[in-house]
Amino acid sequence: MLALVLGLVLYVVSARDIRQPANLFDYLNLALILTALVIDGVALSAILFRLSAFGITPNKLAALGENLALLGNLAGLAWLYIGYFKKKFDFAKLIKWQTDYLYVYFIWTAIVAFIFPIVFRFN
Repeated sequence: MLALVLGLVLYVVSARDIRQPANLFDYLNLALILTALVIDGVALSAILFRLSAFGITPNKLAALGENLALLGNLAGLAWLYIGYFKKKFDFAKLIKWQTDYLYVYFIWTAIVAFIFPIVFRFN
């Protein structure tokens, strides 16, 4: 669900004209990001509880990493949106953040795809 929210945010950010002043959709986008941050916090607490109660598994560890990556991305977007509304940043900084953050997802995907099989001895 959070990846879907992030996809929607990515679409809104990429489809927006950077010269356009802040509008209602920007504020709605920030509200969506803040809501997703709260949901991600709940998801992270549930994952951490399951890890402590039932032990580490590849699925739980992959979900933890994914949710931490989403948390970082969403928190950065929220911070940049607030700065944009306060006229501390221009909108291009949000776009740069989002495109630069794709490397975090790429690295985590590579870890799960190539390192997890070695660590967890998948056959």
